[in-house]
Amino acid sequence: MIENHLDSEQLPCVLGDNFTAGYMATQHLLGLGHRAIAVLAGPKKYSSLVDRLRGCRAALAEAGLLIPPEWLPKPLSGYPLKGYQQMKEILALDNHPTAIVAISDKTAIGAMEAIREAGLRIPDDIAIASIDNIAESAYCRPPLTTVHIPKREMGVLAFQRLHHLITNDHDIPVKNIVYSELIVRQSSGAVHSPADT
Repeated sequence: MIENHLDSEQLPCVLGDNFTAGYMATQHLLGLGHRAIAVLAGPKKYSSLVDRLRGCRAALAEAGLLIPPEWLPKPLSGYPLKGYQQMKEILALDNHPTAIVAISDKTAIGAMEAIREAGLRIPDDIAIASIDNIAESAYCRPPLTTVHIPKREMGVLAFQRLHHLITNDHDIPVKNIVYSELIVRQSSGAVHSPADT
């Protein structure tokens, strides 16, 4: 399995370090002074997205924070522009977060569109960090802070593991986790107090 695992089965798999990716993205925003942080989560059917959310929650818990339920909108599986829709839900509230962790870059790109449409500035009004480092993330307005999940390297490792499984009768099923890296760009900035505006 690639970028997925089943807790109930011991199957060989190759994963990005999704828990740490969620943790790093959240820690980055906490380090910039943000305490009002919302999370745009993904469908629970994807273990990688569940692990990312767990990482976000762990970083917030270490800081003594919880995600208010209204700042964790329900993921919209299979819905186009789901990040856009989730962000619109948050922006319709009376109290807005100062920062967003998006569970994937595609979710973040939709959220950024909703933030701009509401006349708010990124990162001055709402900072945003995400996970994946897809090619488009470097060309967003502003460029997106994201955690790099090394998909190519995961594919190479998965092929090597598959070859090993084919050529060896007995093998121990192993969960391989490939390290992630935070890529800081302009979408994340320090929290602003009312006196700054």
